[in-house]
Amino acid sequence: MTDLVLPVFLGLAAFFDWRYRRIPNLITFPVMAAGLIYQSLAGTGWAALTGMAGGFLLTVLPVALRGMGMGDQKLLMAVGAWSSWGDVYLFFLCSIGVCLLVMFCLPRIWRRLGQNLKIMFMGWIAHRQFWLPQTAHSALSFPYAVPLLGAYLVQLFFWR
Repeated sequence: MTDLVLPVFLGLAAFFDWRYRRIPNLITFPVMAAGLIYQSLAGTGWAALTGMAGGFLLTVLPVALRGMGMGDQKLLMAVGAWSSWGDVYLFFLCSIGVCLLVMFCLPRIWRRLGQNLKIMFMGWIAHRQFWLPQTAHSALSFPYAVPLLGAYLVQLFFWR
């Protein structure tokens, strides 16, 4: 069942994230609840809870630093509700690899990243605090649901 739900869910989330730069709660919360219910009925409710907690913990720092939105955090938590902590961790690591690959292929992101690091550094020198850019001006401002879908597909076809 998981192999049917997750690709559809991630594909839908990737579409919304790519097109509208947000993932609606109307998608993430029902999928999260359905995953918890399904896993509980299957006797693996603890795996769903640890997957959701893992998805939350892995994204706390990126969300706090504005490198990722809360919709992305809820997306990873919903994936965790349908899988487990180990799967969420692998999805997260693989999605970072996909993000780095995309970043490597787009040199305009390098300039923006350099500018953002300079602004953060200058803010630290002047005021002893980091000045974080707004999400729209972030160097890594691209839809996270797309790399997460790519990570899921890589694991589905190559690591099973």
